[in-house]
Amino acid sequence: MKRKRTRRAGATETVGVSLDAETKGKLKALAEERHNGNVSALISEMTEAAVRQAAFERAWLWYGGGELSDAARLRIDADLEQGWALARRHAGRKPRRKTAA
Repeated sequence: MKRKRTRRAGATETVGVSLDAETKGKLKALAEERHNGNVSALISEMTEAAVRQAAFERAWLWYGGGELSDAARLRIDADLEQGWALARRHAGRKPRRKTAA
């Protein structure tokens, strides 16, 4: 009898997705650029971004905001990215030690 192989803890699941050749090429190119060719990592990143976007839209409607225009959404995304870039730039810095004058 053949032993059934167990999957390691934290193993991923395989899914089948049908894509046209052009979309598949775009995914592979973007994965190469951002994740050293790892399409799974790219799809995980895109899923997280979609979940965050959906949560933002639910919160926006709950707070009584109207539908965001594409221009407004781009401005908000740009502001957030600028803030994160600034935070990343200053995150590794240690405070300077003051010297006696």
